[in-house]
Amino acid sequence: MNIPFKFSCSCVALFSVFALSPAIAADEQPGVIQTASGIDLIPYLNTGFKYDDNIASTKTFKTDSWILGVTPGLQGQLLDGNNEYTFQTNVDYGHFFSSSEDDFLDFNLGGAADVELNQSNKFNLNANYDAGHEERGSGVFEGNGEVQNEPATFDTYKVGGYYEYGAQTTPARVQLNASYFDKEFTNFEALTVYRNYADTKYGAVFYYDSGASVSWVFDASVVNTDYDVADLSGDRDSTSTFYRVGVDWEATAMTSGSIRIGNQDKDFDNASRDDFSGLSWDASVTWSPLTYSALTFNTGNSAKDPNGAGNYIESTTYGVSWDHGWNDFLSTNLGYNQTDDDYNGVVRNDELKVYSLSAAYVTTRWLTLVAGVDITDSWSSDANFGFDRNVYYINAQMTL
Repeated sequence: MNIPFKFSCSCVALFSVFALSPAIAADEQPGVIQTASGIDLIPYLNTGFKYDDNIASTKTFKTDSWILGVTPGLQGQLLDGNNEYTFQTNVDYGHFFSSSEDDFLDFNLGGAADVELNQSNKFNLNANYDAGHEERGSGVFEGNGEVQNEPATFDTYKVGGYYEYGAQTTPARVQLNASYFDKEFTNFEALTVYRNYADTKYGAVFYYDSGASVSWVFDASVVNTDYDVADLSGDRDSTSTFYRVGVDWEATAMTSGSIRIGNQDKDFDNASRDDFSGLSWDASVTWSPLTYSALTFNTGNSAKDPNGAGNYIESTTYGVSWDHGWNDFLSTNLGYNQTDDDYNGVVRNDELKVYSLSAAYVTTRWLTLVAGVDITDSWSSDANFGFDRNVYYINAQMTL
């Protein structure tokens, strides 16, 4: 693997900054604008360059480019007793120097309210709007990035919340939750019209605390998926039902984590499609042998809808990451993630591996520099899919 010369020079310059810049304690908080109404505002700006050697995730005819990214944003928080109200908004701009048709301008706006009525009654309400894009060769154009003249764009809307009954001082609590998610593509209508859909989810979670930091959990949920237009291969509307048991724990013998395991049933309205019934799980465990070093392990398994042909994908994920703080100013992250996708309805199996390495350096209270690399190796039993991709980046994260 040969890193481009310009990127190598940039890395040398960046790490010279790491070595020579004055620094302050990494735990100091970003600057806050305090308003008379009690709302705290935190503006920020992230900007940087990256080099991508396969911007359309293609197996052949690869296109590479340097990319400028600029993301200004604003976070807000209002604390009212035990109640907390938050919002965030940002614009994400990307310019491709060698492929301007890949330029994008995304927008995000969201907010949440966490309200505690009394010791035993609390609720959360949240909403989010995202005007985003799918990179060429991903999503609905997976494996066909070279035929696109621009990224696929979409709007998503999500509203949700929960109600929880039970005090933290009592062993048992119950939470009722619901959410609605809608995704609508805004270009390439001849293809994307079949991938506009809405998820309606509702469920309940029962917690039982067996110790100071351990909760046993029973989780049940139902997700109704409705597509706006029936696929050419037949209706894809379905209902997924999850029943899971598990445990949550915090800071026990240097570990914390969450484990859920149980059953998923995915039933299609279309009788000609194969239904799914099988084991489903989600787990994440963090081991912190030192206060400044942590290993996180995660895995999951569920059936999901494909972007293209097939009835469903049984997707299994595995991952590990190591976060280490070398001193008050310098930290690194090393990660590996793998996704195994087994398709039903077509003969296809995929294996996606992503290796990542990054370093962050706090130069001043308001500026953090981050450099890293993401290496992607995608394999498929179908010769039309699979690709290799390397992305190298340098970012500056700025606040007041």
